[in-house]
Amino acid sequence: MVSTDDARKNRVVSHMNKDHTREISYYLRHFAHLSASAASSPVLKDVDLNGMTIQSRDGKEHFVPFLPPLSSWAEVKDRIVDMANTSREALGLSDIIITAYTPPEGFGIFVTGSVLFYFFCAGTLPWVQPGTRVWELLNEGFPGGATFYHWLVNAIFWPVIGIHLVECFFFDKKLQRHSVERFSGQWWLWLTNCFFEGFPAFKRVDGIVARKQDKSGKTQ
Repeated sequence: MVSTDDARKNRVVSHMNKDHTREISYYLRHFAHLSASAASSPVLKDVDLNGMTIQSRDGKEHFVPFLPPLSSWAEVKDRIVDMANTSREALGLSDIIITAYTPPEGFGIFVTGSVLFYFFCAGTLPWVQPGTRVWELLNEGFPGGATFYHWLVNAIFWPVIGIHLVECFFFDKKLQRHSVERFSGQWWLWLTNCFFEGFPAFKRVDGIVARKQDKSGKTQ
C-alpha cells in the first residue's frame, strides 16, 4: 500500500513533468548552472523534503536542495513556485511566454516585401549587363540609369546584411527573454522573419507581450 507521503510525492512529480517542464528547466539553469540547451527536456525524477532530483537531457541527475529543508509536504507547492520565480528572475526571463509564431502584418508586410525585392535585385545583378533588355529599361526608367542601379545594388549589399544580422542578434535576446527555445521551429520562423522584416518584428513581439499582460494583469 502506498503511503500518504509517497502519494503526495507521486502527484507532485507527475504534475511537474506534465505541466511544468519549463520551470524544471529553470531550476537546472539557475541552481545547477546548466546551459539552456543542457537544461531542455528535463525530467523530475524524485522530490522529498530536502530537495528535488532532476534528470537533464544527457541523462545525468542533479540534486536541487530546498534551503532550508521543508518541515512538511504542505510546504512543497509554495516552495517550488518560489524557486521557479527566483530562477526565472535570476535568469533575466519574463513571466510572459511567447508560445507561437505570428506572421507579418500591415507595415511589416511592406518592409518584408521590400527587403525580399532587394535580395532579388542583388541575386539577378549578374544578368543586368549592357546590351540586355533589362539594362535598356533601367536606363529609361531608373534614376541615374542602369550604371547607377548596378553600383547601388552592389554598394548596399553588405551594409544590408550587417544591419539585419545585428537586428537578429538583439531579436534573439528578446525571444530568449520570453522563453522561445533557441533553434526550435518557432525560433527559426521568428529569426528568419526578423532578418527580412527588421524593426516591425520587434514591435509585433511587443504587441503580443502587451496583449498577454493585459489579459493576465502581469508586468513584463
